[in-house]
Amino acid sequence: MGIMFDEIMTEPAVIKKAILANEGKVEEIAAEVKKRGIKDITIIGRGTSDNAGLCFKYFAEILSGMPSGTAHPSVTTMYGANVDYSGHLFVAISQSGKSIDTLAVLTQANKQGALTVAVTNDAESPLAKAGKYHLDLSAGEERSIASAKSYIAELTVLYMLAIALSGKPLMSTIYSFPHRVEEAIELLPKLAEAAEQTKDLNNFIILSRGVMQGVGKELQLKLNECAYTFAQFYGINDFMHGPYALVEEGVNVIILAPSGECSENFRDIATRLQLLNANVLTFSDDQEILNLATYGVKMPTMDNLSATISYSVVMHLYAIELAKQKGKNPDAPRNLKKVTITK
Repeated sequence: MGIMFDEIMTEPAVIKKAILANEGKVEEIAAEVKKRGIKDITIIGRGTSDNAGLCFKYFAEILSGMPSGTAHPSVTTMYGANVDYSGHLFVAISQSGKSIDTLAVLTQANKQGALTVAVTNDAESPLAKAGKYHLDLSAGEERSIASAKSYIAELTVLYMLAIALSGKPLMSTIYSFPHRVEEAIELLPKLAEAAEQTKDLNNFIILSRGVMQGVGKELQLKLNECAYTFAQFYGINDFMHGPYALVEEGVNVIILAPSGECSENFRDIATRLQLLNANVLTFSDDQEILNLATYGVKMPTMDNLSATISYSVVMHLYAIELAKQKGKNPDAPRNLKKVTITK
């Protein structure tokens, strides 16, 4: 069916390899964090890797309580600032490991004595060699320009790192991830139907909250690059502080709404959007929220952190199906190359 689709089909095996390659490493990193008394995490990545990093921020803060922030490369590469990362766990994420700006900031963090971790799919890449520790995605060559299997591997190893940092006995949760991917793939007929129903829609607002924000941004990216469809993600509470004025009859909204801590927010925004006659596509396991949607895809029920895996796979598959319905080739996004070099 296509390169990106075929690589998604390999994700259960990719996750198993990533777990095997990194279980010991994340425990080593956590032990050194504890030994050095590190209390802060800084994360850096571009594109899909930045989206995975946003999920990691939530994983780490929820599980370990360690405050986590994002490094912006231009502060170093354009403005020449010497940001002090000493005493930080510095996590740099790049599928290729060839991102020049990410490498520049990690190199600065090394000089300042940060504990640096490179997360890449190439152990021989410059970034992998520059980090004190390397978490190997073990995904094999990724041929798809729009990253899918490497993103799922990133979520897996970053979740493992967050668990190790927390010291909580939660690592067994990771072993369910291959099954979560398989559950998502089984939804393909429903996703094809959702794509058929929404193929003539453009200019999507994407809404979610909490740990799902990285997934929402990933959907935004995939709709942009695979289906050439403009989309903008907002956290629900940020959306209510201004962008809510965009809503009128016929506006197109996608809601990612796993049941759990944020269910009340999801029900509230779904109700508001229905009253305003928006076109709403909702992905949820909560039937009440689905009943408020114009189109709905029933998702499996799981804890909110694990939901990032399942929903991410579904978002990738939906983007592929929507691209096909629109007559686009998701394996050949115009103007893009596999490795993007920025400074």
